[in-house]
Amino acid sequence: MRFSIWIMLIITTLWSCIFVTRTPELPDTRRSSFQPPTSAQIVLSNFQAALREKNPENYVQCLVAGDTASTTTGPRRFVFEPSAEAAARFGGVFAAWSVARERQTFIALTAKIPSQSFPVLTLTNERFEFLSPDSAIFVSDYRLQPNYDMPGAPVEFAGTLRFTILSFPNGFWAISRWSDQKSNSATAAALPSWSILKAQFAN
Repeated sequence: MRFSIWIMLIITTLWSCIFVTRTPELPDTRRSSFQPPTSAQIVLSNFQAALREKNPENYVQCLVAGDTASTTTGPRRFVFEPSAEAAARFGGVFAAWSVARERQTFIALTAKIPSQSFPVLTLTNERFEFLSPDSAIFVSDYRLQPNYDMPGAPVEFAGTLRFTILSFPNGFWAISRWSDQKSNSATAAALPSWSILKAQFAN
């Protein structure tokens, strides 16, 4: 009897050593929070999340993807209008801007950001100047801190963005036009615009 008990104890000990409970892994912070863009508001939420998560695929999904985003009136293409300062300095860079250039620039930017950091976009005075069942115009002042590892480069960008957001036959919305302007605020006007940041990473 005692022998059987000892055998059981030995087996139990060996079993517990083999099947040790693992420490739970930390949640995957890179997990996408992209939602089906069934409204202009969700597009804005997806845009900010993609920037924060440094996710280029989700980022470009917020933008009209050329001929694939056709409507009854024909294809819609993404248009980016740089700030006046950026257009004057980098006119050639923005002459043939596209979603592909947006993606390329976004990837180049995020490659300079340490893995534990992320861009911080702060929107203020945000409003819909126009909102209908199939289109919207969103305007907001912004402050963007890339938090990249680039000594000597500007640490903050500011201005006013204007998004034209359209609905398509599949029920999804996307940004068709992005206009960037210098801020009217005296303090923010001293900072470079988002367009300058794009131009720096477009080459």
